[in-house]
Amino acid sequence: MRKWLQKLKKRTTVDDGSLDDSGSRPRGADDTRITRSFSSAGLLDGPKGYQPSYQELPVIPVWKAPPRTNKPLPSPSTFDTSKPLPKIRHESLPGPTTTPFPFPTELMFLLIDNYLSQELQTLLNLGRALPALRHQCWTHAFRSVKIFIRQREIERKMTSSNVDLFLQLLSRTPEIYPYICELDVEDRGRLVWHHRGLLSSSQEDLTTLSLLLVQTQRMTKLKSFRITSSIVWTNLPIHVKEAFFAMFNSPTLSEISLSGILLPVNLLALVKNLQVVDFQTGGVGPPKFHQSVAYARPKQVDALKIRDRNPFSNPMSVLGFSDHSFKPFSLAHLKSLEICLPGKSLETVQDGLKLCQSLEVFKIFVGTAGGLPHPLILDCLPSLKSLTLAADITNILDSAIRFDWVVNLLESIPATSSLQEVILLIRTPSLEQGKQCEWGVLDALFEPPSKPKLLNTPVRDDLTEEEPHAQWPSLGLFKIVWCTARSQDVHENRNEDFLAHLPIFMPHLDKRGVLKMQTTYSDTQYNFWTYT
Repeated sequence: MRKWLQKLKKRTTVDDGSLDDSGSRPRGADDTRITRSFSSAGLLDGPKGYQPSYQELPVIPVWKAPPRTNKPLPSPSTFDTSKPLPKIRHESLPGPTTTPFPFPTELMFLLIDNYLSQELQTLLNLGRALPALRHQCWTHAFRSVKIFIRQREIERKMTSSNVDLFLQLLSRTPEIYPYICELDVEDRGRLVWHHRGLLSSSQEDLTTLSLLLVQTQRMTKLKSFRITSSIVWTNLPIHVKEAFFAMFNSPTLSEISLSGILLPVNLLALVKNLQVVDFQTGGVGPPKFHQSVAYARPKQVDALKIRDRNPFSNPMSVLGFSDHSFKPFSLAHLKSLEICLPGKSLETVQDGLKLCQSLEVFKIFVGTAGGLPHPLILDCLPSLKSLTLAADITNILDSAIRFDWVVNLLESIPATSSLQEVILLIRTPSLEQGKQCEWGVLDALFEPPSKPKLLNTPVRDDLTEEEPHAQWPSLGLFKIVWCTARSQDVHENRNEDFLAHLPIFMPHLDKRGVLKMQTTYSDTQYNFWTYT
């Protein structure tokens, strides 16, 4: 089976020969973007664009039926109705139905799902050659589509624009519309530096973007939309804004991620079934009056993600976490909250947390290099079940002080809380420096209550009654994730050395059997702040 898969990948890999926008082969010998695969798979050829071709198929044996015989069948008049019918030899009947696969169809589906789901070129060629597998192949090939928009006047591009090829594919092969579930648009504008700064996208690119957004109305299963823009909402032309409104009206759209566009937050009320909102740096802007959302109620979403490390912005106030701010979302219905903010910006979160009575998952990623994080008090979250904290102690002098804010936050959680798991991320220059943290202060939170001693009562050693857990009786996992900046720690297996010291550093947690540890490498490029 493995040899057949390798043979299939080899036979379905072709030289696409696609050209970039200037008419020449784009730079970069191994560009695996989705639209190059469209062209090489033949989806853009001919009026239909997806006519099957069997020239690339491996040689597969086909079952041949035996020759037909001229032996006549028994006449109905010769049958004796008092006796059971005689057995008829089925020599003249056709054989079982066959498929042009070396394996059963169900097994082919399993191979596609488990071994070929990431092989975009193979999926497109296989779906083109075998129409019976086209649905399964296109389900993986078009589930998530990433679109790049670039200024076409630039000769030297790091990534070429593929939006034109994708729009051409949609027009020639409209059958792929129902397969698109996620759309990721990246528009970083013109990569040319002028005296006025980085110019925005050209009018041609903006028109192309509007055409793409309008096409989302035909994507009947579109669930997620993500955009990274180089221009803000107020500078967009009218026709581009109208295209956004058309996309927001999609009945299946439930997840939106915005970065750099500064979309007025109240316009998200247009998304009927919105459940997950992800705002990255510059993704959310203050509300603007619009007639269609003038009387809209706060949206009831399940999850909010705010990742903005700009110390001069105030995204939490825009999202309604301040007492006197506009409330675009109903915080009382929020179940998951993830924030990535400078440490001093945590003070903008506290007021809104008092309204999050249904919050179950809370992830806090803060930067501590600019100063101590503002203390948070979590006794206002009665439904909290999962908590993730991040402590970056790499670029500081006194690491113990940077570790204290984690302990203070955990102390604010009531001992009777229904908290089930705690994940603690610690970023250190090395695991040796991590041993210097005040682990005893953290472990003291889990010290079991002392049993009352009765006078004149002998102590029995044969009793094995478990000690009651005073701190969070439902806790089942306390996981420490080391993000070390020293790659040798991972290769030298220093994690095992630290595991040997866990019973000494945290005896109470170790006794409860909930302590786990994981080590990973974290350099300057590692996305420490969005660990999941």
